[in-house]
Amino acid sequence: MAHKLFFVYIVTAWTILEGKQEKKIVQQDDREVSLTSCEEGSYVLNQCEERCECKHGKLTNCYRVRKDFIKMDIADRKRFINTYKMVSLNPVLKKDYEKVVALHINAPDGLLHHTPKIFFPWHRWFLVEFENLLRRIDCRVTVPYWDWSRVAHHWWRGSGNKDLWNSGEHGLGGDGNLYDRCVEDGPFSKDKWQLLKRTRGGCLKRHFSYGSLTGNTEHVNRTLSLPLEDFFDFERTVRNIYHAEIHNFIGGTMLHWWSASNAPEMILHHSFLDKLWLQWQKKGEEYKNVYFPSLRLKLPGSNYHGWEWLDSNNMPGHVKVLYQD
Repeated sequence: MAHKLFFVYIVTAWTILEGKQEKKIVQQDDREVSLTSCEEGSYVLNQCEERCECKHGKLTNCYRVRKDFIKMDIADRKRFINTYKMVSLNPVLKKDYEKVVALHINAPDGLLHHTPKIFFPWHRWFLVEFENLLRRIDCRVTVPYWDWSRVAHHWWRGSGNKDLWNSGEHGLGGDGNLYDRCVEDGPFSKDKWQLLKRTRGGCLKRHFSYGSLTGNTEHVNRTLSLPLEDFFDFERTVRNIYHAEIHNFIGGTMLHWWSASNAPEMILHHSFLDKLWLQWQKKGEEYKNVYFPSLRLKLPGSNYHGWEWLDSNNMPGHVKVLYQD
């Protein structure tokens, strides 16, 4: 009987941190692979570039892999940006894009951003909702993250080819102009992309504050080292300092709760915040399940409770997510 075949994309060996264990994916060439040739216990990428484990000749336990935007290949960065632009501009998909953007607008600002009750789990759910929309176009796309801690003293830089704010088609463009703060370069410039009417339309705006971020690598590492009993210090630092500072320093569209979710950089920022929470959670089972299981508050805009989004290995919809360093 002929063996079924599937396409597997294998990439250069890279390491993923899972708890305290490091596991590697081995480099091979792109090729058609027989299910029976799948090495037991190995990790491969399926056709959607999810990291899967080979068990009994089948791919199981598949994870979406979120990558550092700065480290991504130029082609992968372009794929994400082009997919984002497609869902936000294509008439068939734009209504669904607006619905996802509106989830953030409609959530009570005080509850979402000024208390610890739902900030972490709500945004984890929101990222998956956004990611699901992008993956309707291309299932290889995941929500990348922007590790601003590594560039805390020059986060605004756009001159480097790998910089977030690069003006090429693989960057997000830079600061707004001096007249009306409209972004005039990159794929989201005012002549190529517009905000939704729901967020008052017009151009994407930025008004950079050229100062160093509090959350440099050393500061972030100290925050991640906080013990279980200091959960509220950890949460408050992430929400009130790291989260708020980026929104404030970028300014423009990112500055306001009613427009921020329409800015492409918002997703990358919150993806990194989610990564920080996940890193803290992986310190132990008690860290993963602290505080939120005691709350019976539903996440605004959803039918979920916060405690349903605590485990990135087992989220609703059978979604599993890991972050590649």
